[in-house]
Amino acid sequence: MITVVGAGNIGRAIVDYLSDDFDVSVIDISEKALKNLRGVKKFKGKVKDHADLVKRSELIITALPGSASFETISSIIKMGKSVVDVSYMEEDPFLLDKVARENRVFLIPDAGFAPGLSNVLSGYLYKKIDGIKKIEIYVGGLPRERIPPLDYAVTWSVEGLIDEYTRPARIIKNYKIKTVDPLESVEPFCISNIGTFETFISDGLRTMLKTFKIRDMFERTLRYPSHIEKIKLLRDLGFFSKDKINGCSPYGVTISLFERLRIDVEDMSILLVRGHGKRVEDLFIYDRYDEKSGITSMARMTGYTAASVATIALEMDEYGVVPPEYFGMDGEYFLKLREKLRKKGIIINETLNL
Repeated sequence: MITVVGAGNIGRAIVDYLSDDFDVSVIDISEKALKNLRGVKKFKGKVKDHADLVKRSELIITALPGSASFETISSIIKMGKSVVDVSYMEEDPFLLDKVARENRVFLIPDAGFAPGLSNVLSGYLYKKIDGIKKIEIYVGGLPRERIPPLDYAVTWSVEGLIDEYTRPARIIKNYKIKTVDPLESVEPFCISNIGTFETFISDGLRTMLKTFKIRDMFERTLRYPSHIEKIKLLRDLGFFSKDKINGCSPYGVTISLFERLRIDVEDMSILLVRGHGKRVEDLFIYDRYDEKSGITSMARMTGYTAASVATIALEMDEYGVVPPEYFGMDGEYFLKLREKLRKKGIIINETLNL
């Protein structure tokens, strides 16, 4: 049995992937979210309320907002259960390496879209390209058409979205980790037959900051032109501040307002990872909303990646923190993951100089 913690859009996609082949249980504090799931056992509450269920499970997949993830994952590991996590939590997952090893379990952090699948593709190129010196990651989850007023629609955690704009972003430049303002450098980016976008630096390298030895590496997130200008204005005016004003946090209000951008809309996901060494090689994914299932592309890319990683991880004999890039660096695991995603219509294309 696999237990999924979190019944939002991502949790639903994870369940959609697993329910045909596994006995799946889902834990969530929202009764409304649980009602939207079919064919699984549902448990209302927090992980601590269902400790017996967790202990009976083969593996736990957590799909929670980043602010709630570290504590939840830590408690699950201490129950002696392995975890695959998709959150964009602020804490360093390697802080849980020792406790995971002590409990003879593993934690695969950031096992979603980006970070997650972006790490896997980066790991593949890191191992494959001779003399690799640089990795560039371009990633975006967008509505297929601009949605006013921000030319965007929310398809994942609002907390995670705001974190992308406010969390200092780490890149590698000349073999050193450098921290930059994510919105300080906005650049245009065009993909043939898809569109023209603007990009900003995002803090998506995560575990690769420690696992790769490389001269230069960065992640840039794609948005429609003019979006970043609007976001920067909101940030500079203090709408993302957690400091209370007259007893009210602007951050809390902004989260509520951004939730209004969570509308039913056809979306698309783009991921381009480019490695530079003795040759330049690209891995590219373009995915769209699934009309048949009603599952967004963002949920597919995040949830299906997490579920695929989880099913492969059941075969592992590893303890401690296992970064997602290892699934790209291991040729056998990469081929398995690639095939699992292909069966769900997510195609990893290999091209040169795309």
